[in-house]
Amino acid sequence: MPLNDILPPTEISDYFFVYLTMTIFFLVGGSFCIVKYFYNKKKKGLRYYLKILENCDFRDAKKTALQFSYYGKSIFTDELTQPKFLALEEKLKKYKYIQNITAMPKELEDEIKKLLKEKRDNDA
Repeated sequence: MPLNDILPPTEISDYFFVYLTMTIFFLVGGSFCIVKYFYNKKKKGLRYYLKILENCDFRDAKKTALQFSYYGKSIFTDELTQPKFLALEEKLKKYKYIQNITAMPKELEDEIKKLLKEKRDNDA
């Protein structure tokens, strides 16, 4: 008497294991690439931001003041340079909100360069 509730045996094609192997290979390879991408992702450090600030265009006072304030908050965090940065930022405040592009005064430009040089010599 034959059993009707059990399906007859089916054959697995020859390519099943090839497809299974390729799928596992791509999953492992893809996850390896994703992990490596996030693991090796470099964070921009002090040298990167110092280079940006040292290459500022001092003929555009507004842009220089905005860049110096934005990047300076993350660079000048130690107790030696932070008071100098805050004093210099206060001087630059009036240049942030001007409409017409003006040149940065030479004294202010020299103070910025001096502070950046001091920071580079101390930390980098």
